[in-house]
Amino acid sequence: MHYTAHSLVWATLLSSAWCQFSKLFISQPAFVHHPWPSIFVESPEFGPTGSYLDKDHTREGAGTFPALSWPYSSGAVQEYILICEDPDAPAPEAIVHGIYYGIHRATTGVQNPDFFLDQSQAKPFMLRGGFKYGQNGGDGVYLAPLAPQGQGPHRYFFELVALNETLDQKGLSSPAQVDELMRAIDGKVAGWGAWMGLSQRA
Repeated sequence: MHYTAHSLVWATLLSSAWCQFSKLFISQPAFVHHPWPSIFVESPEFGPTGSYLDKDHTREGAGTFPALSWPYSSGAVQEYILICEDPDAPAPEAIVHGIYYGIHRATTGVQNPDFFLDQSQAKPFMLRGGFKYGQNGGDGVYLAPLAPQGQGPHRYFFELVALNETLDQKGLSSPAQVDELMRAIDGKVAGWGAWMGLSQRA
């Protein structure tokens, strides 16, 4: 998809669902200078944003993390973080399904094996993709989607945030909390992009 068309899709999506969008990580004060996406994130498995996830990518199946990809950045990006959230849950805040930080600046995508625990590392919460995971709404690495029955489609946003400085991980809890990350990235956001997948149970 041409990037201009991609941006137009996001502008339409976000303006038509602002109430739910305002719950997302990427709508918080740290992003005041980056209100719109500047990184084109896509899923090689499912296609454009707004595609439906299959059963294997939900808790009804294997709970597999969807493959994501984005362009290489040779600019000011020093590190990425990745957040997965459901803003459509009937709660005052979005449900956090995954938090990942310390993603190397040269990374251009992630796949399900990247989210397996790296047992060879002495560092806690380290994954095979070379980055760490934080606290989500469950107890594991990734809380796969399970849309409530009869509520219609839920949107699962996979938000990639580019930072112009690396995070000071010593200042984070183990596992890191979403509010800590939000404070830690203040003044360090270089841009962001997101891919959104849908899931629904009748």
